[in-house]
Amino acid sequence: MVFLQDEGSVFGAPVEEVWRFVGSGDHHSHAHRHRKVRRRLLPGNSGSYSWEQDFLGRPERFTMRWSSFYPVGIAYAVLAGPLSGSKFFLYYVPRGPRTGVTVVGEFVSPTIPSEEVAAAVDRFFSTEFEQDRSAIEQDARSSRTASRVRLRARTRTPSATDRRRRSGR
Repeated sequence: MVFLQDEGSVFGAPVEEVWRFVGSGDHHSHAHRHRKVRRRLLPGNSGSYSWEQDFLGRPERFTMRWSSFYPVGIAYAVLAGPLSGSKFFLYYVPRGPRTGVTVVGEFVSPTIPSEEVAAAVDRFFSTEFEQDRSAIEQDARSSRTASRVRLRARTRTPSATDRRRRSGR
């Protein structure tokens, strides 16, 4: 069993945008195009995910149960796969326009030698984080662009043609 804590990751979006993305279902799954996720919601802000992906050069099947503790974070228990028996908590730290991401947990593996578990977990979370980061920041850019377009539409100065139409000329 290996205890790991990683506090160094940051999303370039406010915590509310991160939560919106994490809870977006298919949109969140699309960020992880390398796998096809089967999702099941359970009572009490919880559920499970199952998927198959390449992990350390082999196709592996993962199953995780999760429980959301909004606005703090999400607890996970790995039920099947190369990290089966692992438990971790992922929590979000508001930092103004950005969000810190911390992962804390105890990781085990029925198939990976104990001295290699930390490196395998790091590779797994690095991939997950990078895919989420990219999607969240793309969403934030799209949202800012849409807001500017809406603002321009609301604050547009009427043209001479618009003024003539209103006056009936």
